[in-house]
Amino acid sequence: MTAPTPQSEAWLEPPAAAGPPPPTSPWTVGSTPIPDGVVMFGALLVLGFSFAPFVEYYPGTRSARSANAWEWAPFLAPLTWFVIVGGLVLLALGLNHALAGDRKVFGFRTSQLQVVVAAYTASILMGYALVEKDQSASVNVDLRLVQLQGGLTVTGAFAWGGVLMVVGALIALVGALLNVLPMPVFRDRTGG
Repeated sequence: MTAPTPQSEAWLEPPAAAGPPPPTSPWTVGSTPIPDGVVMFGALLVLGFSFAPFVEYYPGTRSARSANAWEWAPFLAPLTWFVIVGGLVLLALGLNHALAGDRKVFGFRTSQLQVVVAAYTASILMGYALVEKDQSASVNVDLRLVQLQGGLTVTGAFAWGGVLMVVGALIALVGALLNVLPMPVFRDRTGG
């Protein structure tokens, strides 16, 4: 057996970089910037808890009927689907920002798009949390000799899955703001 020569081991060397390395964030754990991890964690909370009970209705009885964010119901669809799409977009933007840096997409930086999508998702979910979910219907029938009245009241409440989706959207918004806003407290002391 012959000793390996430098020419025979050239294929073991890493290839030369094609361009400059992507910009790095001063807040990194391993290779993932912390704000991008926060954005992706919040997006995963929004997506994961969209399958949990989003709202609960109590239609005149003590038993509750719950609906998740994917259901086709007059109170939910299609606005909750936009929230779910917002969670998917946040996850994609977080991965894009973590892997490729703060690139321009549609004329905006990915960190700016993260703030817009996270604020949209959080505002829609906060609106769902604050809106009145009680529904009532009444029927009045007035005949010549008889007057009939009837009504039904359905009490609604924001369920635990919706609350955790709001928390996830707010976490994603905080992570997106950390990506955009300059925070001199978190920069290294060498001026970087």
